[in-house]
Amino acid sequence: MNRRPIGAQKTPRGVFVATTIVVFFSALSVADSVGFVPYYIDGSTPSYSEEVALSDLPQLGEDAFAQSSARTQTAFPVRIAISSIDVDLPVQNPQTTDIAALDKLLVKGPARYSPSAKLGERGNVLIFAHSSHLPVVHNRMYQAFNAIPEAKRGDTVVLTGSDGVEYLYVVTAIVKADINDGTTINLSQDGSSRLTLVTCDTLTAKSARYVLTADFVGTN
Repeated sequence: MNRRPIGAQKTPRGVFVATTIVVFFSALSVADSVGFVPYYIDGSTPSYSEEVALSDLPQLGEDAFAQSSARTQTAFPVRIAISSIDVDLPVQNPQTTDIAALDKLLVKGPARYSPSAKLGERGNVLIFAHSSHLPVVHNRMYQAFNAIPEAKRGDTVVLTGSDGVEYLYVVTAIVKADINDGTTINLSQDGSSRLTLVTCDTLTAKSARYVLTADFVGTN
């Protein structure tokens, strides 16, 4: 599998490794714009070897997640803000994974993929939205994630939860991918808490995608 990094950014190891639960990309088209939703979940069993990485060992000591999320309750993301690229939008939380239903919902803005993590729990929060570079777009939600490729490593992403808490993430990478290259997104609860944003790359091809990854760092 080949991925093309943007600038000098490097894809964190393991972001696109198929594990217990993986989500494959599927192309969608809504009116004037091409969007993105994953189209199925493939439950697979990870393989094991006689070697183990440090990252696979139990957490040693306290981390930001443990300090700021001692409570067991979870929340849905209801708003996403990335001040560095002027993104400030509501987030939908549909319970369906049906492509036709999600396709219709995307005209109202970003949506969280329901099998992905909620705020306040381990795992990967997966949110996707449209991008469009057509000269005339009547619905601005077709351009919801237009600025995602302009984000930089170290930028802060703020997800406001249904509990009123702001969950903070720091961008680790923005990469290009294609729905035909076998790229996967790890949704397993592997001890980390992270965020993945996905949108289309309409200037390259209908099958092209931008994938932003970010790590949880704390709450406000």
